[in-house]
Amino acid sequence: MKQFFRKFSIFVLILLAAYVLFSSIEKIDNGKIGAVEDLRKKKIVRIVRPGPGGYAFVWRASFPWWFSFFETPVERVMLYEMKIALPNLENLKEDYYHIVIPLRVNYRIDMQKFSDIGKLDGRSRQLDDLVERLVKNSLEKEMRAYLYPVYQREALAARMNAVLDKITGDLGEEFRVYGLVLVSAVVSGAVSLPDKALYNEGVLYATDLRQKERAVAMGLMDARSRVERQKIENEQFYTKLLEVSKIISNNPEVLKYIYIDKMGGQVKVILSSDTTGLPAMFDKETKPNKGKPGEINNLK
Repeated sequence: MKQFFRKFSIFVLILLAAYVLFSSIEKIDNGKIGAVEDLRKKKIVRIVRPGPGGYAFVWRASFPWWFSFFETPVERVMLYEMKIALPNLENLKEDYYHIVIPLRVNYRIDMQKFSDIGKLDGRSRQLDDLVERLVKNSLEKEMRAYLYPVYQREALAARMNAVLDKITGDLGEEFRVYGLVLVSAVVSGAVSLPDKALYNEGVLYATDLRQKERAVAMGLMDARSRVERQKIENEQFYTKLLEVSKIISNNPEVLKYIYIDKMGGQVKVILSSDTTGLPAMFDKETKPNKGKPGEINNLK
């Protein structure tokens, strides 16, 4: 019996080893790089570079309920629509108030230097977003001379290809920092450069929006001020009510001579028909108001 269990255990171990070995061998296609994602943490935990024949050993692939293996191209081609804001029109969202440059950007991952595995999260979308951000920042920097202090549309249109050539060269070093190589960045469609008339219209529109926003802000400030004043008045009124409550609580005999006429706006105390009014201790505070003998405002 012992020999049976021993042989059975060895057989199970051989099966497990065969399963791990078989399921851990991954074939990575030519021109691609592999990555392992931890499904529990939703993050990339390892970059897998192909070995001889394009094969790689990935032990985590043996646990598909915990890990996911996927491939992503080493060289990528992305189409971007770069929107550059014009001076004083930064807050306007409409495309026609922006310089719009459709770009075809070709870049690749340097398999020897690339190490930021987090950028492969979301099947490399973060990597594409990084490239877009780098290209846009470089474009804005290079085009600034044509936008400030005066928008020079004609000069920018004539120099657009030169601007792109310049940023392609400048971006090489920035891409290398991230383990990337910029292959090319070319215009893939019609470039939209707002003319002077549209730009001037946008300036007026932006000015009008700022004035309206300022008016709204002032209105909100005024409303908050009124609310604060009302809050203070309510607190003062509540304090007076507490004082009246304490007086009546400490002198319950007062209730023999007065009754509450209303509880709104002000609390009015109506004197009894007794000509003596309240007890002598309150006599000076209960003089009737003009026009309504026998009625006083206790809060005053």
